[in-house]
Amino acid sequence: MPPRAAKQNPAVAQASQEFLARFFHDLATPLSAVSLHLEGADRRVRRGADPSESLSIAREELVRAFDLFERGRELLLSRPWREESFSFDDVVAEAVAASADRQARVEGETGGQVRADRAGLSRALSELLANALESAGGAPIAVARGRARDRLQVRIVNPGRLPADDPEVLFSPRVAGKGKNWGMGLARARLDAAAAGGTVRLEQDGDCVVAILDLPEAAE
Repeated sequence: MPPRAAKQNPAVAQASQEFLARFFHDLATPLSAVSLHLEGADRRVRRGADPSESLSIAREELVRAFDLFERGRELLLSRPWREESFSFDDVVAEAVAASADRQARVEGETGGQVRADRAGLSRALSELLANALESAGGAPIAVARGRARDRLQVRIVNPGRLPADDPEVLFSPRVAGKGKNWGMGLARARLDAAAAGGTVRLEQDGDCVVAILDLPEAAE
């Protein structure tokens, strides 16, 4: 069956709204800092003092805000999705093979088909794998395919701990990880999964973090 343009669905709308709520909250932080330090620079000028330090900080925060804006715009506008049916097991195996961890192996299989945008789902898997590898800091990760009720799942496990107070903060656009991870990858993965009727969540399992992507199985 040829690919066709996917219609917006409630899951995508909800995921987009959740992203936008965090996005605008996070964007306000550097913009508020810009305003604060410009006011500080103005006070220094009025006192005849050197305003360069305040102006330098304001400039850094403005660059940060612009970078966040560009990332968010790219994420929300890099659409539309296109649907086709394909093997869930295959797309997971391909993403793992293309990941930076040449030692990672996929366990289990589902034998199931999904109907989704293949490029989008591949991107979601790549983002989850990259996040797990970055968080693991060189330690091995585990990838397992399986079924949960009528859903197809992949579980990506890495050593680490979630923020105890608010694990959802890791889906925030500006969250800082061990490397350059600002959370945009996890936000992108969640939006791409939602487009296929799926979800992405993080769970703590002992000393490990488990990223779970699950999707509905396509009807034959």
